[in-house]
Amino acid sequence: MIPPIRPFKPSYDRTPKYSVKEVSEMTGLSSYTIRYYDNAGLIPGLERTEGNARLFSDYAVSWLHLVHCLRTTGLPVEQVRHYIRLCQKGDSTIRERGEMIFRQKKVLQQQIRELQRQMEVLKYKENYYKEKIKNPENDYCNPRTHVIVQEPAVTPE
Repeated sequence: MIPPIRPFKPSYDRTPKYSVKEVSEMTGLSSYTIRYYDNAGLIPGLERTEGNARLFSDYAVSWLHLVHCLRTTGLPVEQVRHYIRLCQKGDSTIRERGEMIFRQKKVLQQQIRELQRQMEVLKYKENYYKEKIKNPENDYCNPRTHVIVQEPAVTPE
């Protein structure tokens, strides 16, 4: 189950309190993904128990959200690692970090535009099939019976 969308708000609480399973339930990320990000060194502030189990604070969960966002928008693992190193260096890296975020925002905006174009195609096909289910004759989109008599009258919703 995907958790509801909430505004991103980083936490500075470094009290270790969540297991991988709990973080998985909180974030909607798989345990595998969470472990992968940790193994790749992408979650600063993550602690371990004496038995070596991962223990997340709200601070580490905030980093996990940011890392997943950057990865989902296509930033390579090495670039995410670079971003984290820049953060750890301090204020002298603010400009470079900002530029990385600005670039990724542009990448995401382009991805959204492309997804919107794909959604329009699916809406068209959805309406087409709703009509064909009511009236299965003359399936103009089936390559097997592709004989165009006239354009079908399908209006988008």
